[in-house]
This record gives sequence, structure tokens and C-alpha cells, in this order.
Amino acid sequence: MTIEDVAEKADVWSEAIKKIVKAITAAGVALAVAVGGLLAWWPFGGQDDVPPALIQNTGYTAQCSQLYSAIDHTWTESQWSVWEQLRNDLDC
Repeated sequence: MTIEDVAEKADVWSEAIKKIVKAITAAGVALAVAVGGLLAWWPFGGQDDVPPALIQNTGYTAQCSQLYSAIDHTWTESQWSVWEQLRNDLDC
């Protein structure tokens, strides 16, 4: 085996290693992008299921007075939940 043969084989190995490194780098970048995309869409809690009030910072208004005067203590649970949602929406 001559020095030229050794140099040629070293060049072939060098090119092969460069291709392997590029492929591993591309796979790492693709994996990082995939993980970043999943993290961007992942629901990290902090979000309430209850929507915010429709009208806020209005204080005690005539609508609140009407709402409180409409209370009937024989309402069902679903009627009370509607009333409570209205109270929250009106910020009473």
C-alpha cells in the first residue's frame, strides 16, 4: 500500500464522516423544531375554563338591581348557575 492509497482512503473516510455529521446535525435540528412546535401548542394550565365577564368595571348598575330583585329561592341548580353567570357578566 502506497502513501497515495492511504491518502485516498483518508479522503474517502473524511468525506463519509462529514456526511454522517451533516445527517446527524439535520436530524438534531428537525428534532429541536418538532419539540419546539409541540411546546408552543402544549396547554400549560394557567387557562381558566370560565370565560371572563363580558362587561367589567361598571360598578353596581340598574341591571344589577334588577338581577338581584329577580332572585327566587326555589330555583333549580341550573337556574342558579345562569343567574350566577349573569351576575359575573354584569360584574355585580
